[in-house]
Amino acid sequence: MRAESLDPDVLLAALKAGHYYSSTGPELQDITLADGMITVRSSPVSKVLLTGGAPGLQVVEGEALTECSLPVAMFGRGFCRVTVQDAAGGRAWSNPIHL
Repeated sequence: MRAESLDPDVLLAALKAGHYYSSTGPELQDITLADGMITVRSSPVSKVLLTGGAPGLQVVEGEALTECSLPVAMFGRGFCRVTVQDAAGGRAWSNPIHL
């Protein structure tokens, strides 16, 4: 969760704003959207996927990936979601990112 402190009011505000993600292991440390690219920073993972409302997906695979950038053009003005998968098969996924 992206919150400035552990104060209950600050945590609740972050939840209401959608500044959290779901995970079965990996950590999503940062996701930024700039100049038609999504940049993902995470704990070491073997796969980064970008999926969305339009058919298709973007995938980057490797060993111990901690940062990568993916184009969002194929999703038009819809939305996309980031999913990362670690070597043990654990996944973390973002909330929808509206483009």
